[in-house]
Amino acid sequence: MGKVVLYGELARRAGTREINVNTAGRTVLEILFNIAEQYNIKDLLFAKGKVRPFYLILIDGKDFLTLGLLNKQIEEEKEIKVIPVFHGGKS
Repeated sequence: MGKVVLYGELARRAGTREINVNTAGRTVLEILFNIAEQYNIKDLLFAKGKVRPFYLILIDGKDFLTLGLLNKQIEEEKEIKVIPVFHGGKS
């Protein structure tokens, strides 16, 4: 079994940081969409049906969002990390 690891506000809103999920034979986009609906984070993760551009979607150290690989089928069980790249602080 693979897993999705959420960071930041995604983890806080979902109420968990790690979600066990079957990844083999599924696309990254399909997995993320299902997780987003199930854990009520769709508005944070998606806009107009696409993953928002301010996340890193890492599998084996590669950013599948930047590389345009979200529709690629995953062949085996993997860990998918969803990391927000926006941050704040005092200016």
